[in-house]
Parts: sequence; C-alpha cells; structure tokens
Amino acid sequence: MIRHLQFVCVLTVAPFLAQAQQQVMPSAQSSQPPAAVGNKPQPVTPPPPVAPETPVLTVHGICPGGQTADKPDACTMVLTRAQFEELVSSINVNNANYPPPALRGFATDYANILALANAGEKAGVEKDPRFQDLMRITRFRVLAESYRRLLHEKYANPSEEEIAAYYKQNADKYEQTRIERIHVPKVDPTRPQDRKPDFENKAKQLAADIRERAARGEDATSLQVEVYKTLGLKAQPPQTELSTSPKPTFPANVQQDINALKAGEVTKVEFEPSGFNIYKVRSRNTIPLEVARAQIVREISQKNIDEAMKAATSSVHSELNENYFSLRNAPPPQRPAPRPLAPAGPHTAPPK
Repeated sequence: MIRHLQFVCVLTVAPFLAQAQQQVMPSAQSSQPPAAVGNKPQPVTPPPPVAPETPVLTVHGICPGGQTADKPDACTMVLTRAQFEELVSSINVNNANYPPPALRGFATDYANILALANAGEKAGVEKDPRFQDLMRITRFRVLAESYRRLLHEKYANPSEEEIAAYYKQNADKYEQTRIERIHVPKVDPTRPQDRKPDFENKAKQLAADIRERAARGEDATSLQVEVYKTLGLKAQPPQTELSTSPKPTFPANVQQDINALKAGEVTKVEFEPSGFNIYKVRSRNTIPLEVARAQIVREISQKNIDEAMKAATSSVHSELNENYFSLRNAPPPQRPAPRPLAPAGPHTAPPK
C-alpha cells in the first residue's frame, strides 16, 4: 500500500517543488551553474553532517509497506536522507537545484498527503471510476516524462566522431567574421518624414565615392564621420563595427556579397531600405573545436532528442470535431438573473 501512496504523493507535491524553486532569490539562482543537457538529476545536498543513513523525515501514523496496525498511531514511517533524496530525484525531471525551503515544504506536504491518501484508501476512493481515469492519465503522463528523461540521458554525451563530423559539416556556424559598415542615409535621420530627391541623389553619389575610398584601404570610421559631415547631418554617426555575438543578419543578396569577400575587401554599394551601405570584412577566423565543444554537444544532443521524439510521435495524429471545440459554436455565457428590488419603506428613498 505504501508504494502506491508514495506514487500518488510524488505526483501531487511535484508542482509544489517547482513553485518553491521559482521563489528563490535571483542572487541564489545566479550562483548555481546551468545544468548540462541530459545530465542525470544531481543529488540533493543538504548541509552536513547529515549522513545518508540518518533519518530526515519521520511520519507517525503511517505504516511502511506490508505492515498493518490496530491503532492508527501505532505505525511510523521513516525516510533516511538517502531515501528522501531518491524520492525527490524521481520527480526532478528538470535537474533543478532545490533550496532548503523547497525541500522542507516537500517533506511537510508529503506527510500530509500520505495521511489523506491513507484515509481515502480506507474510504474506498479507489473504487470510484474517476479515480481509475485519473490514475490512467497520470500513468501516461509519467511514462511520457520518464521517456523524455531517458532520451536526455541517452544522448547527453555524443561520441568524438559525432562531434568532429558535426563541426566539419557546420563550419560556417563557427566562423567569426568582423564586419564594418559605412552607412549613407537616404534621408536626414532626425527628420525621416522629409524625403527630398536632391538629398537622396547626393547621398547616392557620395556612397559611390566612399565605397572606392574604402576599397583603397581608408579607415571606415573616418569615412563614416565624413559622410554625416558632407550631408550636413547633426545626428551622431553610427558605429561602423558590427557585433559578432550574436551574428548580424543581412538580406540574402547582401549576405551573399559578404560571403564572397576576403579580409580587407568591401562590397559594392548595397541599396537597402535604411540607405546606401558599404560592408568591409576586417577579418575571418574559425572558432577552434575545443572552444565550440560545449555548444556542439548541446546541439547534437538536442538534434538526436528531437529526432527520437519525432519518430515516436510521427505515426500518431489526432482529429478534432470542430462542431464541439470551435469557439463559434460555444453556448453564450449565462448572465446572472437580476436581483429583485426590495420594496421601498417609509424611510427608504425610491431607486433612481
């Protein structure tokens, strides 16, 4: 009986642990390193000197499995630190590091629910068809979560061959390219609503000249300052060097032009909605495999998990009866009946 009750209790108090974990102070959370994808749940580590065989939770009035008692308070169930941590680890599907307040709340809730579950079993709740439906659905849910955990553990550590092959096949992902951009606006950034053909024509001619000078090796930052000065713009010129993390995204045609460049070369004048842009590749280098290893392991692991999940679910599909599920066919909400007005007494003002 006690194993059955433990199963019910674990499922019931699991949300409490998650809620308590979210209430931890941000400073405490930030001091913990992020859990690696697929690692087995880490054991809970309460402060020493609590040894593994030391009792940490004693529940009076609950009999251990296989035991019975004539009096309700004659039984005592004891969980050692090792047993308690194993119980918590069973529901720790996200490999969270639960703080002591969460563990205390879990222990308290666990004892209370054991008592209620024991009373429910004596009252014959298990014979209720709704209980059977709930247990069946709960079993499916636990099986699904356990399978997800199994996949994370199975694919947590890809082989060296997989890592090397993935690195080679995705070499462009690990290339760091330092790019500079000289921006020649089509309109005055401080007055974008004023679109003057003369201003745009001047900017277009200036961009062609600036592009040639950039190709000859002139400093991009100095050229950017000159652009704004020549156009009479009072706004602060933008930074020329683009961020490398995260990688900037460009239109497909611009990206193609940039990919064709060697270090030191510039693109043609790119006509973009923001204006006329010239891109220069300052340098290209590739992140070493050892530096990219952690990222590669995460990506391979997630890819394998996604493939396994797709294989498990691709042959299953559902159909919904829209006559039932559609909001358009839902019955209108019922309005509460109006409350009758009390008759006005001799000292009561009539309602307005």
